[in-house]
Amino acid sequence: MLKVSLLKPLKALLVLGFISLAYGCTTTQSKNQSSVESPSKGAILTYYQNDQQPATQTATQVKAELNGPLVFYLLSAELAGQRNNLDYALEVYSALALQTQHPLIAERTSWIAQFAQQPKAALDAAILWATLAPQNPDAQRTAAGLLLQNEQYLDAFDHLLNFEKLSGESNYTLLATHLSEKNNPVISDLYQKMLEEKQRREEASSDLETALALLSDELGRQPTSRQHLKSALAINPNNVRALQLKAELLRSQGDYSQAEKLLNQALKNKPEEVRLWLEVARTQLKSGKLSQAEQTFDHIINLQPDNLPIRLALARIQIETEQYTAAKQTLKDLTDFDLLADQSWLLLGQLAERDQQWQLALQHYNQVTSGDPLVLATQASVRLLVENNQAPTALGLIQEKRSQAPELSVPLTLLGESLLRQQKDFAAALSWVDSGRDLLAENQESTQLLYARALLNYHLDDLNQMEADLNHLLSIDPNNAVALNALGYTLVDKTERINEGLLLIQKAHALDSESAEILDSLGWALFKLGRYEEALEYLEEAYARLQESEIAEHLIQVFWKLEKNEQAETLLNNYPELNLQPNQ
Repeated sequence: MLKVSLLKPLKALLVLGFISLAYGCTTTQSKNQSSVESPSKGAILTYYQNDQQPATQTATQVKAELNGPLVFYLLSAELAGQRNNLDYALEVYSALALQTQHPLIAERTSWIAQFAQQPKAALDAAILWATLAPQNPDAQRTAAGLLLQNEQYLDAFDHLLNFEKLSGESNYTLLATHLSEKNNPVISDLYQKMLEEKQRREEASSDLETALALLSDELGRQPTSRQHLKSALAINPNNVRALQLKAELLRSQGDYSQAEKLLNQALKNKPEEVRLWLEVARTQLKSGKLSQAEQTFDHIINLQPDNLPIRLALARIQIETEQYTAAKQTLKDLTDFDLLADQSWLLLGQLAERDQQWQLALQHYNQVTSGDPLVLATQASVRLLVENNQAPTALGLIQEKRSQAPELSVPLTLLGESLLRQQKDFAAALSWVDSGRDLLAENQESTQLLYARALLNYHLDDLNQMEADLNHLLSIDPNNAVALNALGYTLVDKTERINEGLLLIQKAHALDSESAEILDSLGWALFKLGRYEEALEYLEEAYARLQESEIAEHLIQVFWKLEKNEQAETLLNNYPELNLQPNQ
């Protein structure tokens, strides 16, 4: 399958609870300074002096000795970082990490890539670091966090297991929470892996039981979820996340008094646990105890008077519990604080939309000035303008925001591209993408924009240019599974170069075995080669992960080839728009 979704909401680069930007040799300067400190430069060089290995080195041996070119490139990369040339620093460190196979250089590469907001490079370096330093808990935690950030949940779980074995700490609940919020098709797979891990253990884990409770609840297995939750609290009665989940379960059953009783009992052991107090406030609002909830809010603020994000959390609870007037006032007060102004204006815009005041919503969204909130506010504004037949104004708004926030030129360019593509104006979209590429720093390229450009050329039936764009992208990022899959699928579906396409798709599958799109491409390539039984296996797995018409079409055709006509007709009934015939 050729994946055409280009724009996803931005997420924070690092996942809270796994990674700290303050760790080790990361920068201590603010991002506005865009400079990478180099406290580890001397440490790096000591790894190469006189073949002496420091005590902190792992069993993996250095594969390159100290020499003039190596020293030159290390120092030039550090100097480049200090002079704000992060692209060069990252390029050099990435090459050296692969060349030397040294864990410290791989670690340094990952942190530079994170600081430079290059998530793919950061992930590649972190996985290399974790591979080269299997006994380093920080390496395992970093790899897990970045895999989670890239929605590779099963691989993240494997690194979390390693992290727990090395450090004694676990983060399975955070992984499960993130996955359940995404409604991802691998929830069942992750539940099974966690269940198998539980059965292997001699000592029970409250965190693992809570994660299993979250996943089984998401799978609709409420009795199983309750049993996991009971086990989690039996192991650790003070497990805050388990207590939150149990309170949520009681509220869903309408048993607000029992939920509040549970939380108040837990607060006797943890009287300053803000998360539990927030659950109390949520329960009180849900049950209509408004005055008591206000007192709880005051208590929370008194517990942490300097914690402004807590006030934003209170506003979110007010919205969740439909206390909209109170939420608006809370958010208006928060717009006076720079730290929370953008998020507050974004939420105020969403509340105005709820009230069907789209022009007021636009005014609120226009107050957002930076970061992820600016992208989300611009997305919402564009949607409102298009809904009100003002598409040209929407594109002008994106251009204005793109000029105001050049650091966000890539996501904003993709937003404009999506707008033009929806209007079927592929030539204008192509020109728009190229204008976004022109806004990038000198000698810098965006793989996201190259991918967008390739898909537009696909729509324009310029397969040669599409292939050139994807090859350019792969020259920058050889392990980009999405690009490998797109190029492979196009060769399989549109040309006679099926075997060449299959090789590309197989490489993509090796990099990301969970993608429904890649599984579909692999199945379709095998179908084209007449390997129908093998094709069926991959296409059934793809459809199990993503019930989408193109995958269904491929699966139906395999059913017919294998004379599974009843299964083909049953599936075809769900997609009458396909208009397929058995001889196709």
